[in-house]
Amino acid sequence: MEQRYKGKSVVITGAGSGIGRASAMRFAQEGASVLATDLNADTAAQTAQTIVDAGGKAISLKVDAGVEVDIRTMIECTMDAHGRIDVLFNNAVNTGANKGKPDKDFLNFDPERFWAIVKVNVLGGVLACKYAIPHMLKQGGGNILWTSSTSSLGGDASQFSYGASKSMVNWYAQTMAATFGKQGIRSNCILPGVIQTPAMKGWANEAMNTAFLDINSSTRLGEPEDVAALAAFLCSDEAHYINGVLMPCDGGMSCGIPHLQIVRNLLKAAG
Repeated sequence: MEQRYKGKSVVITGAGSGIGRASAMRFAQEGASVLATDLNADTAAQTAQTIVDAGGKAISLKVDAGVEVDIRTMIECTMDAHGRIDVLFNNAVNTGANKGKPDKDFLNFDPERFWAIVKVNVLGGVLACKYAIPHMLKQGGGNILWTSSTSSLGGDASQFSYGASKSMVNWYAQTMAATFGKQGIRSNCILPGVIQTPAMKGWANEAMNTAFLDINSSTRLGEPEDVAALAAFLCSDEAHYINGVLMPCDGGMSCGIPHLQIVRNLLKAAG
């Protein structure tokens, strides 16, 4: 594989599984020294060990993205280990699943749930930028990447806290681009659609997968490696002129008109 990240340092939050793990492995395969962080120390260590076993460079660290001292320590650890930080990938997420009241009834909206989700999904990334950007400025540039969601693009009938948090992520991703782009720091945002992460596989059944595939304009559902490939491109020198984008990675789910599947079904029935 092309070594686009040889000599570069990458730190990824939520790297213990799913998109974060796939991205850590992809950046390492392309030559990066990776700091894999996660709330679960064991899964973060497993990601780093898998990279090392494959001949790559990686270390791990337990990080709660909702705790400022953990975020500051993460950046300090990256600088101590690698001497620079070329890519900060704010990927950690709190979906609120199985925590507190279900986020399906707006009339029972839970403020505690809202703030817990925002603390990880938004504030964690903002604070990581606060501590990483001074180092990026000193070295002459860097890349910030965020994991958002297609849930941020429109209204929903549930996920009243999660969807809102991802809309906030979009704003900060573009604001970092506007604020620091002239100083050589790019900030871009990936909006995954339906991605078959371990978390998704834990709650989705076959009927749901079929329904998700129906609304896609793709032959299959997404895999974490699809997002990882996009992440590696957006932070590479090849994407030097791409800054402040909200890039869907959703199998074409967002490309169609709202009643696209109805039209498909009608055409299919008509032969």
